[in-house]
Amino acid sequence: MLSYFEIIPGQPIQVSASEKQANWIHFEDPSKHEMLHFAKKYHLPVTLFEVAQDINEVARYETFTTEAGEQLTHVCLLVPVKMQDTEEHAEFITRPFSFIISEHILMTVGHQQSALVDQMRQLLIEQQPLETMVLRSISLIYQRYLSALDIVAQQIQQLEKNVHVSTRNQTLYALKTLRKSVVFLDLGLKSNQQIMPQIKATRLFELVANQADELYRIDIQFAKSDKAVTTYRELLAQLSDLLSDIISNRLNNIMKTLTSLSIILTIPTMIGGFWGMNVPVPLSHSGKGFLLLLGLTLIISLLAGWWLKKKDYF
Repeated sequence: MLSYFEIIPGQPIQVSASEKQANWIHFEDPSKHEMLHFAKKYHLPVTLFEVAQDINEVARYETFTTEAGEQLTHVCLLVPVKMQDTEEHAEFITRPFSFIISEHILMTVGHQQSALVDQMRQLLIEQQPLETMVLRSISLIYQRYLSALDIVAQQIQQLEKNVHVSTRNQTLYALKTLRKSVVFLDLGLKSNQQIMPQIKATRLFELVANQADELYRIDIQFAKSDKAVTTYRELLAQLSDLLSDIISNRLNNIMKTLTSLSIILTIPTMIGGFWGMNVPVPLSHSGKGFLLLLGLTLIISLLAGWWLKKKDYF
């Protein structure tokens, strides 16, 4: 799907009715025909459009010259994407998002990135629209990492409450989902940060107002995200160990209880077995023999239960 936007300094970003008026074109999961058409029209390699569809893509920064002699810059960053609707059971992966920057037009390519594009449309650009747009969008991407980590933190808190009272599979699935999300977010952050020195060294953003402040904000956002990822990874490792210990302890308690019940239930079986033999036994000719044996069995069973309880087997 293609979307056309017009970026005018000092004004909200507007949807453009035609490609001629647009200076920002967004490709959301473009088809093969669209990729070939625009690659040919703007003298671009088709691979630039295919990058955003590769889930195994890494962050990259590169410059190249088109067949028409135009200088282009390609910045690809990994963006967190929520795979489930509810925040209680949200799962995050990362998807590549590409910026293709020329002198007069900005092209972005993404897959499942409509939420990010909506946020980019809220940006108010004062001057140097394309370069400022890209730099602020990078900051937006890092802010999305922080937002995703906030949701992860809420899920960890909820899991900590449930881990003491539940041994159901849902708790294990929630833990697995959280650990998967943290792995994706961690790798995405580290991949993005590897190209930040190249972005800082480029002359592309030299004319952006408050460039140093924008880059400093991005560094702070990364530092906060990186610290949160490290903290949550350790918390999840501890929760995993705690959950294993709790399940093991409960299993041990269940086994102790079942073993104790087996011991108690064995007593009537043994006594009944002895007095059921086809040989002369005490009380075999007594009218009250059955009641006496029943009472003896009950007393021994109760004493055995009391002793096992005292030894903390119940």
